[in-house]
Amino acid sequence: MKQVKRYLAVFLAVFLAAGLVPVQAGAAPVKMNAEKKTIYVGSSTALKVTGIAKKAKWSSDKKSVAAVNGNGKVTAIKAGKATITAKVGRKSYQCRVTVKNPYLNSTKITLKKGAVYTLKLTGSTVKSWSSSNKKVAVVSSRGKITAKGNGTAAVTCKAKNGKSYQCRLTVNRTGKSAAKLKSKSSVPTEKQAYQAIMARKPAYPEGKKWTNAKCYVWKGGIFDRGYGCAAFAFAMSDAAFGKLPARMHKSFSKIKAGDLIRLYDDTHFVVVLKVSKNEVTVAEGNYNNSIHWGRKISRSEIKKEGDYVLTRYPK
Repeated sequence: MKQVKRYLAVFLAVFLAAGLVPVQAGAAPVKMNAEKKTIYVGSSTALKVTGIAKKAKWSSDKKSVAAVNGNGKVTAIKAGKATITAKVGRKSYQCRVTVKNPYLNSTKITLKKGAVYTLKLTGSTVKSWSSSNKKVAVVSSRGKITAKGNGTAAVTCKAKNGKSYQCRLTVNRTGKSAAKLKSKSSVPTEKQAYQAIMARKPAYPEGKKWTNAKCYVWKGGIFDRGYGCAAFAFAMSDAAFGKLPARMHKSFSKIKAGDLIRLYDDTHFVVVLKVSKNEVTVAEGNYNNSIHWGRKISRSEIKKEGDYVLTRYPK
């Protein structure tokens, strides 16, 4: 009998090795298709629970910010944060949703006659562009502004979300020319940016109280002003780059000294001081309600928690 069992064991092992006996594959894990999402007012995104056939019951903890229907379609209502929950049986799965307002890359700019500047809308699809004073500036269907004569004008972008976004434009003799807008001569090196920021440390010492009550009007464009951590970051950015225009990107591998990184579900700004292979050294405002210099953030954390980078280095 023992010999028969031995033969059977060997026979079964051979068949398993040859793939002739079916082996049930492990079940796919049950999970939400996203743990966090960033969407813009007027847009929507689809969430779903994978790995299970049962239908989920969907809910939002802040319907005024983001609403969700019975199929997991999330619609952005207004700027803010909301947690979307899918309940399947006794288990729940969540996605943290951040809702932002669409925005233009600049809301105020001064140009010289003949200069050109291109506006871009983030967060919605452009329906049309227009200028309130074509004698001062005209704008193309792609947002390219051409300064025609001295004066002021409002360039308006109508978006498909039903809202309008404006850039206030001034054309005069002291404005930026087309050449100056693209000039690299005034762009600091990373070392110079670092030195300019560190030169402000005596005025912004370690531990100085810094809360969301602080406000700073930024010269980089994209945002008119910032509060709290953004106020500190914008002030340091201007110290290093003056009036150079900012641009946004998500290439976290290309971070440079002087760049601003938005982190943690769009809740915190840090200023990059130094960059190394594995980590980034930063300064920040509103860090436990105060200013802090020298925190080190790993590259892996930036990749996981980073939302975007604001840089004032030209492409």
